[in-house]
Amino acid sequence: MANFTGKDLVYKDYSPTVDGGDNPEYIGPLDRKKVDKTEEYEVVDFCNNFMDKHNLKIKESFQKVERLLRHKDIKTEVDREKLIKWIEINWNK
Repeated sequence: MANFTGKDLVYKDYSPTVDGGDNPEYIGPLDRKKVDKTEEYEVVDFCNNFMDKHNLKIKESFQKVERLLRHKDIKTEVDREKLIKWIEINWNK
């Protein structure tokens, strides 16, 4: 499993703790379906999981996932599967 941490992130403006940015109704399975892109833990977890899914190993790839997660075309998207799909499609663009 990819094991990068918050120290490996490019951007440093994430909340280090749960910041309440998620809808409080998002609990259990629904919470796992959404990604709060303002929380360090969720961004690190998303990037590491994407890395594992695609057998990526290097820090540059981890940071590329992070940068793509902030792309203007998906700025307001929070659905995990839609984010994954968009990053997969746009990886080599």
